[in-house]
Amino acid sequence: MLTTEQVRTRLAAQMAEAGGATAWGRVHRVSPSYLGDVVKGRREPGAAVLRPLGLVRLEHAYDEAPSQVARS
Repeated sequence: MLTTEQVRTRLAAQMAEAGGATAWGRVHRVSPSYLGDVVKGRREPGAAVLRPLGLVRLEHAYDEAPSQVARS
């Protein structure tokens, strides 16, 4: 499994190999501004980015919230 930061690093490396965000985005039909936002951490990587990287997002786990203290 990869962390979000590792996905960003992988994306940045592939963009650099392709000649930049515009070139990578053109091939994979993703806007360069969205790619920049993902790499800089302003947005989460979605399917449009994950699919070309050969990745899928796994569901997050959920847990019980601690009991609320009753107010009088």
